Amino acid sequence: MTRPDDSPASDGYPVPDKRRPPSPSALMPAPAAKRADTPAGERIAALVRLVSADRLREHVTALTAFHTRHTFSPNLAAAAEWLVGRFTTAGYGDAAKVPWTRSGHTADNVVCVKPGTGGSGPVVVLCAHYDCRMADLSDSSSRAPGADDNASGVAAVLEIAGILRDVPLRHTVQFVAFSGEEQGLWGSSAYAAQLGLAGTRVHRLINLDMIGFRPPDGSITVERDLGNAVPGNDADSQAFGEIMARAAADHTTLPVRLGPIFASDYMPFEARGHVTIGAYEGEGNPHYHETSDDAHTLDYGYLAAVTRLTLATLLMLSLDEDGPGTQKGPAA
Repeated sequence: MTRPDDSPASDGYPVPDKRRPPSPSALMPAPAAKRADTPAGERIAALVRLVSADRLREHVTALTAFHTRHTFSPNLAAAAEWLVGRFTTAGYGDAAKVPWTRSGHTADNVVCVKPGTGGSGPVVVLCAHYDCRMADLSDSSSRAPGADDNASGVAAVLEIAGILRDVPLRHTVQFVAFSGEEQGLWGSSAYAAQLGLAGTRVHRLINLDMIGFRPPDGSITVERDLGNAVPGNDADSQAFGEIMARAAADHTTLPVRLGPIFASDYMPFEARGHVTIGAYEGEGNPHYHETSDDAHTLDYGYLAAVTRLTLATLLMLSLDEDGPGTQKGPAA
């Protein structure tokens, strides 16, 4: 791919603050009974059962072992190499670092692609950011484990990629780990521009940002587009959010809240007219942007449940029902 444009004026975003949504989330009513069993439903359930809380813990522990993953830290390059290695081990030989440059600084997104059975049609993007920070954004040297924000989301992307390696999907899926999120969505802005320059059509995007710290009510917030830059994509985003909410009801016991997309890597894609949603634990993590955001503070049963509903959402969207049966286990 070509290197993204360094300076599109429309790609300027403020430094994200994921603590407080711009509008309150609403708890959905108790879900209806689960859908009747179908062959596709049974395949989805079998794949969802492959999600492992232990593997998620291993991914989070490895990512938090880096002293920091601040975008301006030398450790970021090592973290990117680790991610390429994990995707490669999962069976994705094309996993690669994709550079971007902003304000004189160059860093890498990490991308791997699972081709769909439908050929070179529109793609589905599953993404999370792997950089992290302390409360002082300029502090690129202090210990910053970034477990919840956002090793949790990256771990879920890795787990889903491993499980889906040999599962036929209609859509091509791109698994993407962004850097530069904490500086103002720099990596995702660059990659959205890059896909636009390449003529890649993004069918749907799912962003995972902070999904490992169980809130007091045990809920997950399904984030949908409620206006923002391009109002014309709102209805499709809300319909896609309903698929995620249905996946949560069918494959987990998590209560679902509905909230807005905000302050994370889906925003540059929404601004280009793409349909985006996200999963988010909600407000209340006291370790946000602190050294205490370490691996031991997460609830891995909760993280596994969010991973399951995300995997089910992807499968409900893209599972090729004519493909072979379920695989025996994840590739990594």
